[in-house]
Amino acid sequence: MRFEKLDLNLLVVLDTLLATRSVNRAAEKLFLSQPATSLSLRRLREYFADELLQSVGKTQVLTPLAVELVKPVRDVLLQVQAITRARPSFDPATSVRRFRIESSDYVISVLLSDVVRRAAKLAPLMTFDLRTRGPQTSEHLEGGEIELLISPEFAMVPGHPSEPLFEDGFSCLVCAQQFSERESLTANRYFASAHVGVEWGSGRVVTIDARLIATGSRARRQDVIAPSFTLVPELLVGTARIATLPTRLALQMARRFPLRVLGCPIKIPRFIEQVQWHRHQERDPAITWLRSLLREAALALPAEQSRAARRRRPAKRKPTRTAGNRQG
Repeated sequence: MRFEKLDLNLLVVLDTLLATRSVNRAAEKLFLSQPATSLSLRRLREYFADELLQSVGKTQVLTPLAVELVKPVRDVLLQVQAITRARPSFDPATSVRRFRIESSDYVISVLLSDVVRRAAKLAPLMTFDLRTRGPQTSEHLEGGEIELLISPEFAMVPGHPSEPLFEDGFSCLVCAQQFSERESLTANRYFASAHVGVEWGSGRVVTIDARLIATGSRARRQDVIAPSFTLVPELLVGTARIATLPTRLALQMARRFPLRVLGCPIKIPRFIEQVQWHRHQERDPAITWLRSLLREAALALPAEQSRAARRRRPAKRKPTRTAGNRQG
């Protein structure tokens, strides 16, 4: 089919060529032969009167026109995809959709683990590809490589809809053998102690608390950097180190390891995890259903208050019984 003298089938090839910058890799991704992909590239070059891909040394780079085409071509294909997925009804029990979701492993632990358990009962044929956020996450959402992004507000991708899921604060996680049950943590001890930090991805994405503390007047010494939240407990047990973690995750880890949750002695603002999806998938019934499942799981999250905080709360005093109110 042609539109404005362009064979629309070539748009899929063009999109893949722009993404891979390689005829061979595009052919593999499209399940086409290398000669067929080369022929498509030649036809695209003739239509646009531009090389699109140019050899620079041993690599292929996009021409200025090709760079300008990346986003509109991807948007057109995403809109076509949205049209093909538009259905008057959606049955999760029979759906075979595959959802790709990017978030931190913290969100996977405290929220998505429950979501996939619920989905196993409601939508047994669905599959979930859970990935950790990284430097390319924005491009992944823009390009339709993921269906959902879950992250704090500051990491949202501009131009796409989102909604809040749940709120959390920060607590300190320590080895139970190093800190007594009734011990509190002072700011001086906090900054004098060694810490376990978390940075993930090839671009070394840092956590919210690290970003905020870095702007303050006192430095925090991190002598161990973990590539994920889930490895933190192993690096705390048997040491006097401290980890500053979202409270819900800290409480979860303290139930599984010989660790203790303490109140954070410094003020770190609370944060809200939000879910975001591509603007062209606003009416996708499957994504709408999954968002509702996320909301249900978020509402079912246990309270984030730590046991240590509950112990420090003053007990309510019982009213004194006097001769006038005694019974019997």
